[in-house]
Amino acid sequence: MNFSNFYKKQFTNIYVIRELMCNPDVKQVLSVLDTIPVHIVTSKEEIPDSDMHQHTLFINLPKAPIAGRCPGSKGHLCCNYLTIDLYEGCTIGCTYCIMKSYLNFSPVTVNMNIDETISLILRWARENPDTTIRIGTGEVGDSLLYDPLFRLSEIFIKAFSPFPNIYFELKTKTNFVDHLLHIRKKGNTVIGFSLNPPKIAGEEEPFGATIGERFEAAVKAVRAGYNISFHFDPIIRFPGWEQEYVKVVQNLKLIPGEKLAWISLGTFRYTPKLKGRIDSRWFLFDEFVPCKDNKYRYIQRRRRGMYKIMKEAIENIHPDVPLYMCMESPAMWEYIFGEKPEKIDTLCTIFKRIKRCS
Repeated sequence: MNFSNFYKKQFTNIYVIRELMCNPDVKQVLSVLDTIPVHIVTSKEEIPDSDMHQHTLFINLPKAPIAGRCPGSKGHLCCNYLTIDLYEGCTIGCTYCIMKSYLNFSPVTVNMNIDETISLILRWARENPDTTIRIGTGEVGDSLLYDPLFRLSEIFIKAFSPFPNIYFELKTKTNFVDHLLHIRKKGNTVIGFSLNPPKIAGEEEPFGATIGERFEAAVKAVRAGYNISFHFDPIIRFPGWEQEYVKVVQNLKLIPGEKLAWISLGTFRYTPKLKGRIDSRWFLFDEFVPCKDNKYRYIQRRRRGMYKIMKEAIENIHPDVPLYMCMESPAMWEYIFGEKPEKIDTLCTIFKRIKRCS
């Protein structure tokens, strides 16, 4: 792929914090995007309203490290994942994206305070030597969509590679892995792929890679020595959804079990604000109930059936791989797994909360 042309089509304006204009990595990015107007600012507030949209690129230098805890969801069990807000925003265009409820600052933002963030995470790793630290950059944006341009993931991978308790995850709906394959010391880096049947990927994830391309990228990453994760989230109901999701699950045979770090499941959920933005989409015409976290989910008996089908299909192929549900109630955990995650052998380690995170 010609990434230069690809990214030039993504953006119409670039705004850069003044202090970053001498940064060699930023200079390299701007040389690739040489046909796009560049504006120097001292803060995001200087970006005019007319450019407050996803076709504006903002290269930012936050004052504080960009790592912290996943905020979780009231009344639902959290896997205690840690997040790095490296890339904020996304142009893949997923109709169901819940980040539309939270990202009020529309431009795609790249946060460049890398050294401070890495130092903080390494301190956490040293202070919690017996705890698995799961951390990733895919919470508020796709981890790899802009990474061939900025090449920031490589910096994190190399910094974390000496620490056996850090599992650094890159979540994506792309197949952009080629720029990472040459890295020799990968540590416990995990490349994670979001999965849905072709119907959902084609209609609701318009600028993502096809499911076939994502599996091809996963195989390529495994051959290069990376661990892999898969995220069936959100699982969306449609006529024949069971058969279509199980067909996707069959592709898990392509990945050796020992290279699978974890697999997650999550059914479609939305906030009232998101519903206001996508209320014309067909998948909203189903039975949903409000939950304690102010999100709407499929009614409980329906979610139970969906999780049981997915769990059985996955465990038929990889029975020993850590499998968990994202943002589900304790009652759902008891029903599907018979236990809460902290009592499940394959999950208790990765779900353990680190002692300090500040």
